[in-house]
Amino acid sequence: MKPFLLFTLLLLAGGSTLAQSTDAASLRERMGPERFKAAGLDKLSADELKQLDNWITGVKTVVVEKVVEKQVEKPAEDFSDINSALVGEFRGWRGYTEFTLANGQVWMQAAPGELFTSKLTNPKVRLVHNYMSGWKLQVEGYNSWVKVRRIK
Repeated sequence: MKPFLLFTLLLLAGGSTLAQSTDAASLRERMGPERFKAAGLDKLSADELKQLDNWITGVKTVVVEKVVEKQVEKPAEDFSDINSALVGEFRGWRGYTEFTLANGQVWMQAAPGELFTSKLTNPKVRLVHNYMSGWKLQVEGYNSWVKVRRIK
């Protein structure tokens, strides 16, 4: 029984490599000379063509190399308070209002809520970061805060 299994395994292994070699006709034969040249593949060296053929047919070459991980330091996010002014007319927030600041930052309302104000032009605002709830925005002269997230 063991010799039969060994023979079967060898036959299957040999058959798969045979199928691979016949199935893996050269790229030039599979594409035809016109398409091969039109694709610019005639400029590749024999080794480069072999590598391309192997990649297309799924033949994998195992390369072992030592990988050294580089520690990429992320710049620490600045959580200091931001004092700026809103650009343009302001009448409060409702839904998901966008707030464009004079310093170029754009923030968006991140929690439901509403504040209705009289028409204000370029009102001063203060943004404060809280480690539990994130950033909050307050318009000068109003006691209400709204949770915001920076989008630009």
